[in-house]
Amino acid sequence: MAILRRRTLRFFFTAIPALLILPLLAGGAGALDNGQCLDCHGDEGILGWSPEEKASNVTPGGAKRPESAFGKFPGMSLHVDPGQYKMSVHTDVSCTDCHADVDALPHPARLKRVDCSGCHSEVTAVYSKSRHMVTVDRKPVVDGPTCADCHGAHAVPKRTLSTSPVYFRNLAATCARCHGNPEITEKRNVGIPGASRMYDLGIHNRAIMEKGLNKSATCADCHGAHDVRERTDPVSSVNKRNLPATCGKCHFGVYTIYRESVHGTSLAKGVPDAPNCADCHGEHDIRQAADPKSQVSFGAVSGKTCATCHAAEKLAARYGLPAEKVRGYEQSYHGLSARLGDKTVANCSSCHGVHEIFPSSDPRSTIHPRNLPVTCGKCHPGATANFASGNIHVGPGGTGGVVKYWVERLYIWMIVVVIGGMLLHNGFDYFRKMQELYRRRREWEHPGYERLNRSERVQHLLTLATFFILVVTGFALKFKWSLPVVSDQANVFVRGWGHRVAAILMIATSVYHLFYAVFTARGRGQVVRMLPRWKDAEDIVGTIRYFLGMADHKPKFERFSYVEKAEYLALVWGTIVMVVTGFLLWFKDESLKHLPMWGLDVATIVHYYEAILATLAIFVWHLYYVILNPDFAPMSFTWIDGKLSRHHMEHEHALELEEIEAYDRRGETPPPDATRIVPEEE
Repeated sequence: MAILRRRTLRFFFTAIPALLILPLLAGGAGALDNGQCLDCHGDEGILGWSPEEKASNVTPGGAKRPESAFGKFPGMSLHVDPGQYKMSVHTDVSCTDCHADVDALPHPARLKRVDCSGCHSEVTAVYSKSRHMVTVDRKPVVDGPTCADCHGAHAVPKRTLSTSPVYFRNLAATCARCHGNPEITEKRNVGIPGASRMYDLGIHNRAIMEKGLNKSATCADCHGAHDVRERTDPVSSVNKRNLPATCGKCHFGVYTIYRESVHGTSLAKGVPDAPNCADCHGEHDIRQAADPKSQVSFGAVSGKTCATCHAAEKLAARYGLPAEKVRGYEQSYHGLSARLGDKTVANCSSCHGVHEIFPSSDPRSTIHPRNLPVTCGKCHPGATANFASGNIHVGPGGTGGVVKYWVERLYIWMIVVVIGGMLLHNGFDYFRKMQELYRRRREWEHPGYERLNRSERVQHLLTLATFFILVVTGFALKFKWSLPVVSDQANVFVRGWGHRVAAILMIATSVYHLFYAVFTARGRGQVVRMLPRWKDAEDIVGTIRYFLGMADHKPKFERFSYVEKAEYLALVWGTIVMVVTGFLLWFKDESLKHLPMWGLDVATIVHYYEAILATLAIFVWHLYYVILNPDFAPMSFTWIDGKLSRHHMEHEHALELEEIEAYDRRGETPPPDATRIVPEEE
């Protein structure tokens, strides 16, 4: 019995403590508590550890994985703030619950990516089917965004706290880390380029950030939180057919009206071109109707938004829509007034409704015959059924439409015949009077002085013709001018090739002039006389003094005054600029092999503004001196016969006249470039 008692006491004092202590020792060896992890990671000094300190705390190797293409989320660092960690939703979760590959110290240098599915299995199952994890063709996304990229790493506040990355005020910025980064969106072909920037300008974001509302649509409200799908996916919340219901979560009253409308019922039937909310209001850059930049602003409704579908000929033909209705509205009183800036006149929504748009045969429609007096009466009090009868949009349709059609055609032909006859009559009258004026000029103004010989007159005529053809066709190309009663294809051909052919003729004329200026004695002399001299500056000052009444007479000019020299040198410069830039634009594919894209853009700007400069210079400067100038009105005939009278020589080129008479007195032959006295018989 004594031996049994001794054995019992030995077991009590040795075996029982061992049974109690061993599990504790085993637990301490198999897992780490948060305090042990935070001994290192809770100290900011870990960020500055030396290689030796790192080597003494971690072992080489571990899970090798590439760094996220989306960058590290703020807070994903070796340093873990103990205070923020305790305030996170994971306060009751230990470090090793997430980092299960850490079972002892020192731990591996690289840890496996944290798998949240152990606790969040349902969310993980949904997320695994989202666009963030699988591509459009259902292939896995390589290195897609993880939970930490959106929710954070160690400091994961509740989404209802303002410090959470997925708090409704912060969500747009969180999504923009990827969807607002062009490198990511272009490389991965995700989302709409600029969607993040457009959302920032939209009413939903402004309602939150500027007006301080506690509820307005964020990215997740429309696209979903974890179940984000491609919009082409039939189950996506932003799929074309599903989008009205998505918007209806907030705008339920509007949605119930829309789904009964002609647009909503067509969309429900699967009509692919039926408009949904985004087609009219925009996708991300949604603005208030009062905003001039809104797609549903007063000016945009009739001119752009509704016309996008209702004026499209292909859509009109596909669904039997009357495309001429839009053109008719534009020609009506309402349309013309709207184009002039009247914001009180009716547009499409004023008559047809905004969301409650029904066929005209539907008694609910605002344009049903029984409802038209009320609809028109909103702007025209006392409107009767007779007031609202007829074709509102203008154009064919009904008895009134036929009458208006023929009245319009009658007036068009009346204008053509009457005004055309007037122009023809006055044209003949002007031609005969100019003939008589020219005949009397030849009788009264001898001796004549030949300023332009036949070759120079031909060069001038070619330059005049090609210049005006280039001006008309060039601006027609820029502003899409079209010839009436000519097909669009013919207009495109005439604008494009008319401009190019005129350019080639202008270049040929320039080559002709260059040959004349280099290889003929008269041409070389003319060029030398065209060079600027100090006397030109003196003449400019003297002319200005005369204009201001500070001198009694204008300066005497040589063969070419500063006016003619400025015109000639401007012509040479402008021709070179227009030819060079014109060829760059004509042969842009070849040009881009040697120039950056911005170089071609600069050429476009130079070509356009040089054309404006040249056109204005001709009208303001040259045509004044040869047509409006009282000394030559109604027109100088020099460009036709090349001659000037003695009267004009005395007033415009007195010094040259003195030079000619000096040669005549001495009996000498003037140089080839001098003005020749024309015998009376010529």
